[in-house]
Amino acid sequence: MEENRLFNNWNRALLVSLQLPNRSTSEVQNSLQELSSLAYSLGGDVAGKIIQVSSQIHPANFFGKGKLADIKSTIQKDCVDALLVDNQLSPKQIGNLETLLDCAVLDRTQLILEIFAKNARTHEAKLQIELAQSEYLLTRLVGLWKHLDRERGGIGASRGTGEKQIEKDRQFLRHRITRLKRQLIKVEKERKTQKKRRSNCLCVSLIGYTNAGKSTIMNALTNSALLVEDRLFATLDSTTRLLEEDSRPKVLLSDTVGFISNLPHEVVAAFRSTLSIVKEADLLLQIIDASDNIDDHIQTANDVLQDLEAASIPVIKIFNKTDRITPTRMLLLEKLYPEAIFVSAIQEKHKKSENSADFVHKIRKQIMVFFEERMKTVKIRLDYQHCQQLANIYEWSRVDNIDYQEQGIMMTLTAIPRNLERLRHHLGSNITEMR
Repeated sequence: MEENRLFNNWNRALLVSLQLPNRSTSEVQNSLQELSSLAYSLGGDVAGKIIQVSSQIHPANFFGKGKLADIKSTIQKDCVDALLVDNQLSPKQIGNLETLLDCAVLDRTQLILEIFAKNARTHEAKLQIELAQSEYLLTRLVGLWKHLDRERGGIGASRGTGEKQIEKDRQFLRHRITRLKRQLIKVEKERKTQKKRRSNCLCVSLIGYTNAGKSTIMNALTNSALLVEDRLFATLDSTTRLLEEDSRPKVLLSDTVGFISNLPHEVVAAFRSTLSIVKEADLLLQIIDASDNIDDHIQTANDVLQDLEAASIPVIKIFNKTDRITPTRMLLLEKLYPEAIFVSAIQEKHKKSENSADFVHKIRKQIMVFFEERMKTVKIRLDYQHCQQLANIYEWSRVDNIDYQEQGIMMTLTAIPRNLERLRHHLGSNITEMR
């Protein structure tokens, strides 16, 4: 929401980047294009883009004097009120640039924090982004003191930024961080309670680069109406829905916050509890924008999964937005990723033909085949005096056959190994496994 933002006093931005020797031209251009999409997500207009090729960073102003003169000229000519830098700046560099250029200056981290603050809707997401903002400000207090003053409602605004006041502000932020972490621990406990209630279900998480189409596919698979926008980080909150009403065991599908390269560590740390749903999944559906930088996006996803200790979880790749690529490109991708599913969720959504849900059927089928291959089948006999346990058996397994005989209820069950173990533990001597 807008009131959570710290740097919302700009509308028209100039995008700039410093290309150092360790970055290729294409890498810098792609990153700058992504920065443009981030600015658009905040509702800002992009006046232009400037790249400086340099062997080193200027310690005081980040950019060299000649390039700064070009930047200042463009700002004045194009009525720019914000400079968005596609790099990480120090508080001192931000302060120096704002003084020299007479406009707001934000680096990539600040911009991403702004988008998260704008799009946070649930109580948990708002707590998480407040924590990320507070931890960001704590390490940059001197350079960003005016933004903290806004956060505190203007208290002490006339007292200057002396050492005594800075120390008070540090204390204020530390207390705030402690309070937010305490509140998030309570939310995490509620999440664990929900997890226990869902322990008999199979869990599938949608992952992928931001704006790859996860929410669109989630809606199609679960007949939901989650927010779908063509903007980066439109979805910040983890949402869970039932894949099919009548499937046994039940399969839960969860949408998650999108990934992005150089995601601020403050954001990753704050959203770790939300992202834990990825670590707990039995299967991941990796949604990939077929029309974008595929290799970079897959690598970013792999890096995040590694950081979450979720790299060993099986993955089904789903290439979305195939309507935006050429037939030749499509053939190449099909050869490179023969096990993947290729769809155009938006295009299929607007089709009127009977085949409009083909991709939904294809994805659901592959999910169920994945789990079917890992299920075990057993035959049991349940004594009649314990027939009240039938409800648990139907909840934790699929009953393939049931036969009411004189010596008891004979049943053929299929379930994932962990649910069979739960049944054995819960029913104990009330059931007899048949050989």
